[in-house]
Amino acid sequence: MLLVPSSTMIINNETPIRRNLKIVKRWLAIQFCDPRFLNIISQMCFMVGISSIGSIGVIFAIPYLYEDFDPSVVFGVRALGCFIAFQMTINWLCIKYVDSSYNPFRDGTVPDGISLGQNIYHARRRDENQNGDAYGRGRKDATSVTMGGNNGSVMYVASEMPTSFDAPPKRTAYPYFSWTPCLLCNRPRPPRCHHCPLCKKCILKRDHHCFFSGACVGYNNLRHFSIFLFWSSVGTIFATLHALPYYYYSIVPFTKYVDFFFPIAVLRCVFGYLDFVHTFNIVMGWLLLALLFWAISFTKVVINLITIGKTTFEVDFKMSVTDTRGLGDKLRAVYGNYWVLNFLIPLHWVFKPIDDPVKWPTIKA
Repeated sequence: MLLVPSSTMIINNETPIRRNLKIVKRWLAIQFCDPRFLNIISQMCFMVGISSIGSIGVIFAIPYLYEDFDPSVVFGVRALGCFIAFQMTINWLCIKYVDSSYNPFRDGTVPDGISLGQNIYHARRRDENQNGDAYGRGRKDATSVTMGGNNGSVMYVASEMPTSFDAPPKRTAYPYFSWTPCLLCNRPRPPRCHHCPLCKKCILKRDHHCFFSGACVGYNNLRHFSIFLFWSSVGTIFATLHALPYYYYSIVPFTKYVDFFFPIAVLRCVFGYLDFVHTFNIVMGWLLLALLFWAISFTKVVINLITIGKTTFEVDFKMSVTDTRGLGDKLRAVYGNYWVLNFLIPLHWVFKPIDDPVKWPTIKA
């Protein structure tokens, strides 16, 4: 008779549990590496975090800190907090729902005299020298590819579908500042326009995909992204200035210093050593600190992008693109006329960006 060691029997008895744990771990690893999953979960986490921080501040922290003041002062501070939260929310919604996608029927197609892969800045200079006027916008299909001459920076564009699931698509080099084919949309797209695999459409002057809003930041909603960051910076500074004294007087006396390292606070809460409310406040405090640094750092980045007239893609990949306008025209190219009013109320439907997202007449490349 074959005797099986007890240790082997224990391992065999634990095999289904271990197998299930491996399946769960593998599923979580796949999900958190999947941009589509991150696109959904990031929005949920962001809104839950922002609403929780705002609620703690308006409902609990402000009345607690201003209890010795006149009720009108408490109302005013609360109203200011609600106004900042409203600005953040309305601009977050505008990032999500204001469309920056390329529509050939609205924005125009390849202009006459321009072919795929032809640097439109060089073509414009050529036509201006010959005819004294820039090219017009037409509806001609272009099939040729022009790669000769000084075409500036190069971008590698998918030109053939992959032959298998794991294989990458074949890519062809095109001048960056040219009309290029979009394999998925099956049509040409203008310069500075890129296809987003999550939004599943080409985005005019695409900057990046914002996972917090689940949408791409581009030509029409860059104003809302920048204003959202501005009010997020103001809001997190406002919240931090109130959170520090509130935590000092209402949380520190009931916790240990190690509890402010939030993983320890969570563990102590699970085992019943720390109150859930204090634990929740500590976790939200860390989230507030992260949002503070995130908002301020991204605000600085976006201000720089607007003032130089470039996108994140163009800066990261060092594309040879120069906006020849002054600062005032660059601001109007993002916010439209009376750009300061956008910081009080969304005006994308009244004052459109003063720019041409297809011809780019002020861009030198």
